[in-house]
Amino acid sequence: MSDTLDLRVLGRLDGQLAGRQVDLGSPKQRLVLVVLLRYAGQAVSVDRLADALWGDTPPASASANIHLHVHRIRRAVGPGRLLTARRRGYVLEVAPQEVDAWRFLALMPDIRRALERGDLARASRLNREALGEWRGPAYADFADHPALRDAAAYLAELRLEAVEQQIDIDLALRDHTHLIGRLRLLLADHPYRERFHEQLVLALYRTGRAAEALEQCRDTRRLLAEDLGLDPGARLRELEKRILDGDEDLSAA
Repeated sequence: MSDTLDLRVLGRLDGQLAGRQVDLGSPKQRLVLVVLLRYAGQAVSVDRLADALWGDTPPASASANIHLHVHRIRRAVGPGRLLTARRRGYVLEVAPQEVDAWRFLALMPDIRRALERGDLARASRLNREALGEWRGPAYADFADHPALRDAAAYLAELRLEAVEQQIDIDLALRDHTHLIGRLRLLLADHPYRERFHEQLVLALYRTGRAAEALEQCRDTRRLLAEDLGLDPGARLRELEKRILDGDEDLSAA
């Protein structure tokens, strides 16, 4: 496995081997690859692959078709990475740095440590590096497939948490102005994510727009009540109270 492999699932499935684009084949072949990648390092049975490809109605040639897909994937990613486990199926062996989702996850502990030390500049750099791994929705080609739906949703949630974290860092660094437009765009896609509402309120307040910040609080309360029958969470209520009380500490990073 001397040639460097780069498999990317944070967006449309894509791969490079030794710096050259590799042909990952037909949709079914690509699905076999992402299922093997989803369970990388573990044996994936022929039955599990057949279920992913055809559900309850596999053809009589299912095993042969899967073997052909695996053969072509092995040629694409390098023969030493895709192994046959007797009676147990196939095992895809890849290093953590060879998969964009794993590179993203590997940065999270370093970011937490930088934040714990108060090193906001390093935390910001690492967090932006992590978010830079994303080119689109996780497993974009197959995000709604039953075999990958949970994994895609898990990664999507972690991405949103990383976005929230980056905005928190920018707020702490007092980089407020550019955040307002970005947060409005994020709320258009995630209208019930209260953390984005809280961050928008704070960004508005810290740019001298207290009236707009309070209006955003009211709009959020109305949205949650009308659409979900819920009240805002404690953090947003506390933030609104501090603005109304003229809390001077709220302007501090």
